[in-house]
This record gives sequence, C-alpha cells and structure tokens, in this order.
Amino acid sequence: MMAETIEDRLRSYYRWNLPVKIMIDDIELPVTGVMSNAQIYVPLKALFAAIKQPLQLRGVNVSGTYKGNLFDVTIGTNTLRLNGTTYQLDAAPFGTNQEIYVTTFFVATVTQHIYEWFAESRLLVFEGLENEIFQIAAREFAPFSVLPQQFLKKDIGGQEQLPTLEWAGIPEKAQSLALFLSDEHPLAAGYSYWTVMPLTADVTRIAADDDHHDKTLHRFRGIAPVQNTGYHEYLFRIFALDVPKPIYTGQLNTVNEARAAFDKHVLDVAVYPTFAKL
Repeated sequence: MMAETIEDRLRSYYRWNLPVKIMIDDIELPVTGVMSNAQIYVPLKALFAAIKQPLQLRGVNVSGTYKGNLFDVTIGTNTLRLNGTTYQLDAAPFGTNQEIYVTTFFVATVTQHIYEWFAESRLLVFEGLENEIFQIAAREFAPFSVLPQQFLKKDIGGQEQLPTLEWAGIPEKAQSLALFLSDEHPLAAGYSYWTVMPLTADVTRIAADDDHHDKTLHRFRGIAPVQNTGYHEYLFRIFALDVPKPIYTGQLNTVNEARAAFDKHVLDVAVYPTFAKL
C-alpha cells in the first residue's frame, strides 16, 4: 500500500516542467507553479495579488508585507529577510514571463501557512493555522522554524532526540488521540516518522521520559530529508477521535492512510510545522 502511494507520487512529481496548480486560503491562483530540480516554485506576484497583500518590485529587489510581517529578498540570491531576521533559502527566487517564482519554504515562512501536495491532481494547497482552538506546540523550536540538528538521524549528524510536545483545546467529545509526524515533501508521500496511538483524551503532552511510548507504532529514529531536494516540511499532527481505539486494517505508514482509517471519526486535527534539509 505504501509502496503504491510513493510510486504514484514519484510518477507525478518527476513530470518536470508540467504545471502545478496552487491554492492558498481556498483561492486558486490564475498562474500555475512549476517543478524544477526537485523543487516546487510558486508564482509570488500572482499569490500576493490573490490574497490582496502588497508587493513592491524595484529592479531585482522584491519586498512586501503579509499581515504586518515585512520581508525583502533579491532575485538570484538565497537570503530572505523577514522582520529583521535573516533566513537562508533552499533555492534563489528567479524571474521569468513577468512573474517571480519562489520555493514553498519561502511562501510558508513569509505567510505562516502549511502546505500539502496532492499528486493525482498536481495541486499544492497552502493553509493558514490562525484561530485554531485545538493546538499543538513543541518546546524546543518555534513553528515554521528550521528543525535543530539534534532531532536528525545519527548517521547524518543528529542525535535522534525526541521533541517535547504539548497540546490544548482537545474537543470535548474526544475519546482518543493519535500523533503523527509526517514528511510532506512530494517525494516522501506523507510518510510518518513517528506514530503514537491511541492516547487517551486526557493526555496533553508527550516527551522522551513519558510512559506513553508503549503506544508507539513507529518509533522515532530522527528526521532524514532526501539530500539536495530543498527544505522538507514536517508536520506534527494530533488527530482527536470520537472512538477509544480506531479499528483499521493494513498499515498506517502515511497521513493519507491514517485519514482513510479514521474516516468519519476525526473531530479535529492540531498541526505544528517545522522544516529540515540536507
């Protein structure tokens, strides 16, 4: 099942130069994105026009504002400045056909949106996390930040350290919880590096020294993004379910398999994003 899912995504992902539909906040952009060198590039001018946010172009310099967040970048360089903080991009923005293209990491960082790739329809969807009641957070790193090295696999220089996660706003009717840590890069097919379920609905944290790891389906062995494929988006997800223990057949290796297994029992999902690359 998982092999079929990855094969389908790879087949779609490696159709280089075919257009990629882009949606943000339920708005489909009139200009498509592109795939090149294991990256998805998003049309920045079309995106900011769709969400009605200001964007200024002065030669090769681009600056803009998204809900009070100020950014500027120079076309052809890998440095993004956001609210005075410097970020190293995974690929430099480039201009062509009166448009400026940036990576998914750029868009996610500037607009604070998570994203998900739908291979069959070649659709990339950006979704905001504002005003969510059910929320999850990591103690060791901020949302939309680059994952600290200690959380990577040991064979690529990490320590395979488990993060400490805490959550709040659990739906009142929840009877159990399921934790997934998925890699949302198109090459990874939403594979879960860490799966813990079922947790009882009164659990509000998980850490390396907790007793909850006896519910682990996939033991955490550190993050390992594919080399030279840009930043991978990793999402910590907590599913709140209305059953004490979901009944399923087959594997739960990916988020899509979890969605199919949980079906109509999902009350809400809390999400926390981070990024990593090699």
